Amino acid sequence: MLKRAFLVCSLFGLSSFCFAEESPTLIGGKPVAPGEYPEVVYISMKGGRCSASIVGPRTVLTAAHCARGGAKVTFQHNQNQYSATCNAPAAYPRQDHDISVCLVDKELAKPYASLASEGPKKGDKMTLIGYGCTRPGGGGGNDGVLRVGESTVTGFSTWDIITEKNSALCYGDSGGPAFKLVGDPVAEHHYILGVNSKGDIRTTSYLSKIYSDASKTFLKAWAEENKAEICGLNLDCATPPPPKLCETEYYALDAAHKEFDKALDELKVCMFTPTVSLCNGEINAVKEKHPAVAEAFLKLDTCLMLE
Repeated sequence: MLKRAFLVCSLFGLSSFCFAEESPTLIGGKPVAPGEYPEVVYISMKGGRCSASIVGPRTVLTAAHCARGGAKVTFQHNQNQYSATCNAPAAYPRQDHDISVCLVDKELAKPYASLASEGPKKGDKMTLIGYGCTRPGGGGGNDGVLRVGESTVTGFSTWDIITEKNSALCYGDSGGPAFKLVGDPVAEHHYILGVNSKGDIRTTSYLSKIYSDASKTFLKAWAEENKAEICGLNLDCATPPPPKLCETEYYALDAAHKEFDKALDELKVCMFTPTVSLCNGEINAVKEKHPAVAEAFLKLDTCLMLE
């Protein structure tokens, strides 16, 4: 949903119900590859659909114009169905603090995105993402395909980060996360700087600041009231867990053993297949793999004794 190219949608934001005939995608974006941005979801509510992000085991973040106080939303994640109840700042829309946080009915699978503690600087690039429309002025997209692009920070307002060029928000992108620039979507942890709020549906986007004191105060109070965890606020989701006891050595042995078993299976096939071959190649392969298994086992045994 995005606030109607500043007139009608300035009242409601960039949600897909701004234009009932248009479904929500990102202008200037491209579809994400499999396995990228699994924490971004496509939520449904009465009257439309929005983008949103998973920021905790039972916490989803979206825009206030998508889901105000007490609003119910539903979405799918990892082929499971979820429902959530959302709350927005009491002063919205009198104050344009366009964020909403939702308590999910059951725990969500990792990974989760984290809230950034500090904001961007003018000139920084950001990663925009959402399920919305794809063409300037509206249209296209809204097909359940998540799209991603980059845009540059050009300024700030009381409540928003302002970006221009390259990619821009469109109807249906509302509520999605505006990330600190992502280089490797799979390897990197994702930090949310803002929530997709509104734009001119061409080149300019307005992203509600998630790092502001007002946002932190609102989210902290909500988390305490609902006994919920939010990454970057009261839960560390960015630091990887310590490796388990001799985990590296175990997986090395497992991989060497699988290679040995594969060579052994190939020898077995050769020996029981009518052929003039003496299976010399297969025998040599088994001989080559066996020392690797023995070496990997020795390393695991040494690790366990040291522990």
